[in-house]
Amino acid sequence: MKKVAETHGGEYAGPCPFCGGNDRFRVWPEDRGGRYWCRGCGKNGDVIQYLRDHDGLSYLEACEKLDIKVAKKRSTRRRRSANLYFKPREVTMPQLPARWTERLGEFLETAKHNLWSIGGMKALEFLHSSKGLTDETIQAAALGWNPADRYHDREAWGLPVEIKADGKQRRLWTPEGIVIPCFDKGRLIRIRIRRSDPGDGPRYILIPGSITRPLRFNLNKNIVVIVESELDGLLVHQEAGILVDVIALGAATIRPDQEMHDALKNAERILIALDSDGPGARESWHFWRNTYGGKVKRWPVPIGKDPSEAWQQGLDIRAWIEAGLD
Repeated sequence: MKKVAETHGGEYAGPCPFCGGNDRFRVWPEDRGGRYWCRGCGKNGDVIQYLRDHDGLSYLEACEKLDIKVAKKRSTRRRRSANLYFKPREVTMPQLPARWTERLGEFLETAKHNLWSIGGMKALEFLHSSKGLTDETIQAAALGWNPADRYHDREAWGLPVEIKADGKQRRLWTPEGIVIPCFDKGRLIRIRIRRSDPGDGPRYILIPGSITRPLRFNLNKNIVVIVESELDGLLVHQEAGILVDVIALGAATIRPDQEMHDALKNAERILIALDSDGPGARESWHFWRNTYGGKVKRWPVPIGKDPSEAWQQGLDIRAWIEAGLD
C-alpha cells in the first residue's frame, strides 16, 4: 500500500483484495481503528468487517483473531433471534456538489438516448432477452447505455483532484456498458455501470461521488425480497411487485441502513434470494438469520444463479415468489 493523502490521518492505496485493480482499494489506518473502501466493487468497513468479508470469519472469530474481548451472551436463543452486534448506518444524504449532480444528470440523459438509438439496439436486446425486462420497466428505471469507455476531468465533475502513484492526475472513468441510476426522493444520487466486457476486472463500476445505498422498491408491504443485482431487483419487481417489496443490495455483503433496517424489522416475512454462490449462501444463513430471526426464509432460485438466469431457463418469477409465501 502506498500513502496517497493525509485524509483522516493518512490514506493509503493499493490493489483491492476482492476485485483487483492497481490502486482502487483505500485504507485509513488511523480513522476509528482502521477503515477501508474499494472505489471499484464498493466493499467497505472496519478491520472486523474486512476479516468477515475476506476470510469468511464470523464476528466472534474476527474479534478473537484481533484479540478484542466480547461479552458472552447468556442465551444462544436470543443470539439467533437478533444480531446484537449489528448497528445500521444512519440515513444521511450529504450535500452533493452542484457540478457533480449536473454532470451526472447530463451523462444519464445521454445514456438514455443512446439506449433507444440504433447504436443501443444490442444493449436493449440484452435487457430484453437476458434480463427479462420490458420496455416499460426499462423506461421507468431510466436505464441507459454508454457506448464506449470515456475519461473525464474530475474537477469538471466537481470532484477533488486525485494524484496517481506516477504523479499524473486520475481521470474519472465511465466504461462501456448498461447505465443503472439510483434516485432518492426524485434526486439522482448514484450511477452504476454494468460493463459489457469486464475481462478479469469487476463487472460493475460505481461512478465516483455516488452514494452507496441499496436500490429499493416501495417499502410498504409486509413481505420483502432481498436480491443482489439491481437488474435482478427490477425483474422481480416487474413480475411480482404487486405481492412483495424488493431490495437490491448491489453486493451480497452490503448491509441495511437505518431506514431499510426499520422496514425489515416490521416486515412479516423476508425472502433472501441472494445469488446461489459462496458469498450469497454464506450471507443468507448468517447475517440475515441472526439479525431478523425466524421471519427470514432463504429462498434462492431453484435453477440458475440468480433471478435473471432462472428466468432465462424458464422459471416463472411470480410463481417462484408465491411459492415462498406459502
